[in-house]
Amino acid sequence: MHRFTYNLIRIIPLALVLFFFFQCKDPVEEKCTQACGFFVKCTEEAQKMKIEGELLKSATIQCIDGCTRFQSQILTCYDAEPNSCNGMAECMKQSGLDE
Repeated sequence: MHRFTYNLIRIIPLALVLFFFFQCKDPVEEKCTQACGFFVKCTEEAQKMKIEGELLKSATIQCIDGCTRFQSQILTCYDAEPNSCNGMAECMKQSGLDE
């Protein structure tokens, strides 16, 4: 029993470290994921089509990659117009992101 307690005492801190390590999420990436989900929805509405499968996966990855690089402009527009496709698009045009 003593050995079991000793091993348990050694394992608990490691388990806690691993738990907190895997719980850490990048807030910018989370926000970009939300913004890109909204952007895809807006694109679907504007093009009157459903984006699915590999195209959806590829578009989402590219959007998140661009968002993390240009986060100040994209996330500012998303925060300013979180429910308006036209508002977000206009904001992005004004910030020069559509060029």
